[in-house]
Amino acid sequence: VALGAGFCDGLGYGGNTKAAIIRIGLKEMQKFCKVFYGDRQIKDETFLESCGVADLVTTCFGGRNRKCADIFAKNIAAGTPKAWDVIEAEELNGQKLQGTGTAQDVMKAIKAKGVVDAFPLFSQIHKIAFEGAKPETIIDMKLEKYY
Repeated sequence: VALGAGFCDGLGYGGNTKAAIIRIGLKEMQKFCKVFYGDRQIKDETFLESCGVADLVTTCFGGRNRKCADIFAKNIAAGTPKAWDVIEAEELNGQKLQGTGTAQDVMKAIKAKGVVDAFPLFSQIHKIAFEGAKPETIIDMKLEKYY
């Protein structure tokens, strides 16, 4: 989700767009937990605690994944794309990106279960980050179920 927020920032989209990405991301996080961990009876209220929405907001406004996705989108828009590992090495002073690996793991899981269409934001973030989709497509998802 922080990658999606960073794409929005890198493209100069405003706060309302970023807020929508965060909201949709939270909904997809909840759905992911129900689909993959439903037997653990995770409560929806958990997502409103510090470990949920508070952490999500923090990472989407100031985290290293957001920062690097911002740079990723800006470079693509400028016609000078950079690979994730290059951005990581140049920007993070030895820290590691975790959002890119998470996005890959999530995509593998939802593909294996055959539920890609149920996660339009997660799927679009993966397409942008790893499949060559333009960052502007972050807002082109079919999100009828979220309105």
